[in-house]
Amino acid sequence: MVVFMVNVNVNVNVSVAEAAHRLGVGKPRIHQRIADGSLRAERIGSQWVVDELSLLRVAEHRSPGRPLSARSAWALIALAERDEKAIAELAPVERVRAKGRLDDLLARVAKPPEAEADVRSVASLLRAVFRNRAERQAFKAASADLPALRADARWQSLVRPAISGIASPDVDGYLAAGDVQRLSQDYLLVPAEGDGNVVVHVLPPARRAYPESKLLLAADLAERRGPREELRAVELLREVAQCEQEGSP
Repeated sequence: MVVFMVNVNVNVNVSVAEAAHRLGVGKPRIHQRIADGSLRAERIGSQWVVDELSLLRVAEHRSPGRPLSARSAWALIALAERDEKAIAELAPVERVRAKGRLDDLLARVAKPPEAEADVRSVASLLRAVFRNRAERQAFKAASADLPALRADARWQSLVRPAISGIASPDVDGYLAAGDVQRLSQDYLLVPAEGDGNVVVHVLPPARRAYPESKLLLAADLAERRGPREELRAVELLREVAQCEQEGSP
């Protein structure tokens, strides 16, 4: 396991002036976003402070660049997993592009990050690259049902605390499209917009997940956007880079 130390702050707030500076807009625009709910903030005394995680989400959506297609995203994962069958199904030009993209991604972690901003930058890149890997659906399940739900054999891959290093009672995994409705019915899952405790990644047709993939797990953790999850995502990406250098799976 690759381990490095970066101080991470949880629930950090920034001033309206700092938020405006980061987004490149005026302070009135920040106040407008606070008013319409697109930026989370709280009032302390006579001043508003903006939730930094909410600010990062807005900044990320403003940044240029488009995510890869599902096929291209899974090509990177197949290469990292050395899945010869999946790699053989790619056209020669796709293999070359996938190899270049994977090399570029791993080059971003050639050196350990030295600051939170470095971690956020890599995590943001992971989200951008793998955003279209699967359709993400959030649900709410009864807390008592979560252990049985986690143990259900229909999951192709799960974010497991033992590997992710992030303890959480929530269930986060990959399902074939045909299993989503049945699983939802069996556990009385209710669609959730914000505070769901079950995240289902619906796999594209004819696609299978890789239960032991560190690259896929890095994408999953980066998507959660928490400081510790992002830090672990970068650690996992560095482990993938190390395996690539050593030529081991």
